[in-house]
Amino acid sequence: MPALKKLSSYSSLFLLALIFGCGGDSSSDNIDANIESKDTYISTISAEVPQANIKRELDYPKVRVEELDHSQEFFKEQHTTSFSYIPRKNWTSYTASKEGLLTKVLFFGKANLIDSPHYGLSMSGFVRANNPNSGPQYGRWSITRDDIVSQLAAQGLGEREAGWLTIRMRGEVPQNIGTRYFLVCDNIGENKAWFGEFSFAEANPYEFGSHWLNQDHDLVMRTYVGKTDEQMKALQLDPQQTKSIESTKDLLSVPVSQNPQKSLITPPTITSPLSPYGTETKLSNSSESLVNDNNSSEIPPTTNVDQNRSKKKTMFDRLFKKDKRD
Repeated sequence: MPALKKLSSYSSLFLLALIFGCGGDSSSDNIDANIESKDTYISTISAEVPQANIKRELDYPKVRVEELDHSQEFFKEQHTTSFSYIPRKNWTSYTASKEGLLTKVLFFGKANLIDSPHYGLSMSGFVRANNPNSGPQYGRWSITRDDIVSQLAAQGLGEREAGWLTIRMRGEVPQNIGTRYFLVCDNIGENKAWFGEFSFAEANPYEFGSHWLNQDHDLVMRTYVGKTDEQMKALQLDPQQTKSIESTKDLLSVPVSQNPQKSLITPPTITSPLSPYGTETKLSNSSESLVNDNNSSEIPPTTNVDQNRSKKKTMFDRLFKKDKRD
């Protein structure tokens, strides 16, 4: 009997150990599985979140043909102007006379001084229709001082010599005949106030657009409109006509200097453009409410920049004393 009681107690201990041992293994396996599952979930989320926050850069529009649309090629000798990022000081406008997509914009200018305390090394922005502050927004564009220097060098020019500067559009920027569009700057690098030195004309040689500085000032500027395959099919253009458009090379002429002896110039003849269906379309000549003559007294155009750098600080400090960034 004593031996049986002893064996019974050993059996009970063995059964208890077996039960707790199995239970422990099962619990451990479950915990490990849960940890592994959570780690996999966290890794998946971590991999997905950064990708969701990355803004994919817009592509250049894919067009079959590209044509010159708006063109203003008068300029005032020894005068240039710039873009700011501040509303009312950050745009230039034109009116489309061709249907399609805006592919590029050309300005005539030079690289701003690299050691200036007021000029950044890049600027970027977008395009708006009808109003520079609240109109529909399309696409993106950007240009750097290095881009300008490279483009001038390709033309055999130095960085302080004026030449044609190309800004290519990203994304789709639709162009509708008779609609006024605004090339708007919303950012300048290095937290600076200004970018670029672009030539302009006075006396309103192009009545369907203007520069922020004055409603009678027009940048030396060209816009180009392209058509996609779908747009070509919709317009039912002759393949031979398409081929001739593709093979046409655009020759950039040198802008025309305004006569320094005259305060006014005769505006070039601007005819109403034809719609794709051959009907005449009247361009809107509505006034821009955001442009007024007071702008011209806020900041004079840059004159003989290299010879008058000492005067810049007073001019910019006066202009930006209430417009500094936070």
